[in-house]
Amino acid sequence: MATSISYAGYGVWNSTDNVTSSVQAAYGSGTRVFLAGNQWGGDPSPGNRKYLYIVWNHEGDAGSGVVGEGDSQGIVVP
Repeated sequence: MATSISYAGYGVWNSTDNVTSSVQAAYGSGTRVFLAGNQWGGDPSPGNRKYLYIVWNHEGDAGSGVVGEGDSQGIVVP
C-alpha cells in the first residue's frame, strides 16, 4: 500500500500556508526527507522561524512530523 500525504503546512502559528500539493509533488518525485524552508511556497512570516508540518497515512497507519527552519534532521516520510 502506498503512502498518501493528507496535509502539509509551512509557517508559524498565526500565519501558515497550505503546501500540501508541493509536498505531494516532491514525494511523488522521490523525496523522503523533508526540511523546512521557503522552497515550499515563499515566506509566510518574514523574520520568524517557520515550521513544516506533514500528516500522512502509510499502510493504514497515520503518521505526522514537524521540523523547524535550521534543524539538521528532517521529517522522514515512508
